[in-house]
Amino acid sequence: MNPYREAFYQRQAEWHGYDKPGFAKQKHDQRVRYYDWYTRGWLPEDRSTPILDIGCASGQLLYFLRERGYTDAVGIDLDRAQVEVAKSLGLDARCSTAADFFAGEEASRSFGMIAMLDILEHFTREELFPLLESVVARLAPGGRLIVSVPNADSPHATRAIYADITHEIAFTHTSLAELFFCHGLKLTDLRDPWPAPVSLMGRGYRAFSAVTRKLEAFRLRLLGFDSPTYWSSVVWAVAEKPKA
Repeated sequence: MNPYREAFYQRQAEWHGYDKPGFAKQKHDQRVRYYDWYTRGWLPEDRSTPILDIGCASGQLLYFLRERGYTDAVGIDLDRAQVEVAKSLGLDARCSTAADFFAGEEASRSFGMIAMLDILEHFTREELFPLLESVVARLAPGGRLIVSVPNADSPHATRAIYADITHEIAFTHTSLAELFFCHGLKLTDLRDPWPAPVSLMGRGYRAFSAVTRKLEAFRLRLLGFDSPTYWSSVVWAVAEKPKA
């Protein structure tokens, strides 16, 4: 176990300043349009679908889901201070590990969607396997797992991996598909999230980035290298559990 993971993620609210409900709500409001872009086409059509957010922090995703009409979303996190901020915003957040949550009062519950945003990279492979086995076991048939992870293909891959003292691993789109395959899931979509075209300036920036990335891809090919399929330092992905 990485001792820095426990030391840091039980005090993340202090590090990021998310210890006041007013500040957290302001940030959550700003993120709503980004989450619309990141998750478009991935969320359950039925807004009463049970959803679990593992590593919910102060409730960013829970807040977004509530804003979009989802009525049965619960989050868990190790940082008690952030959980309390989420609760103060009227969100269903609980201070718990995934293992304790699955073994507790929610032992028999399944979820139509589970989110693990910026979570997988904090575990070693030895830790990740049993965690994902337990997560997939609680995913309903046909349910979806949404993740965001450091992109090892990115030109900023090294920064993505080492930007956090608790990171253990990064993923390419191939290794992420292999990870899901090992747990009986199928990777169905991967998204290059940045720049996010959520405003006029954002749309212009994304269009400009698309052109410059094509030029850089051409330069890399001239040098004999493959160019990234996904350029952002973080990628978002969704995997599905078979219905049968």
